[in-house]
Amino acid sequence: METDSISGKIFAVIMGLSGFQAYAAILAVLFACGLGVPIPEDITLFAAGFLAYKGRITLTGALIVGLIGVLVGDTFMYLIGRNFGRKVFGWPVFRKMFTPARITMAEEKIQTNARIICFTSRFIPGLRAPVFVTSGILRVPFLVFIGMDGFAALISVPVWVLLAYYLGDKVELLFEIAKNTKIGIVLVLLILIGFYVGRKIRKKARSKLL
Repeated sequence: METDSISGKIFAVIMGLSGFQAYAAILAVLFACGLGVPIPEDITLFAAGFLAYKGRITLTGALIVGLIGVLVGDTFMYLIGRNFGRKVFGWPVFRKMFTPARITMAEEKIQTNARIICFTSRFIPGLRAPVFVTSGILRVPFLVFIGMDGFAALISVPVWVLLAYYLGDKVELLFEIAKNTKIGIVLVLLILIGFYVGRKIRKKARSKLL
């Protein structure tokens, strides 16, 4: 599988580093993930945790760099949308990433409820970048955006880093967990979003009847 090959190569490159170089590489890759580049973010965080397990960086450092990396990338996308508006969808670098379907979906979801979408999008790689850029375009308050995205990052980043740290040399198991967890997270999030939207619709319907 091509994705598996990319994941393996990124993991191998980062695992060949230590100290400052390792921190810099983790930050750079996570920043690229935030820009929508099709690189698996979880594998990068696995590599950070594994490096901590090997003693090449500290566990605290791995967690901090992981959080900084994902939040800087996400914030950059938000600020691009806020400062340049819809014209960014026509930029060559973003044209393939921001398909009309993704843009429409992101706008609809954000207009329905910005908070829950900014939170859940952190767990859905394909929708993350379009949602964050669109959040900026639609002028979602920055504190709302960074608060919900940061809350989600405080859940996702430690999970991936600590899994790698405590599982140690079980690299194949890490990759298997990453695949299965993605599917599980997406399903759970879709159910939660559906439940939340359903409640909102029922409340509106009831208010109209009163």
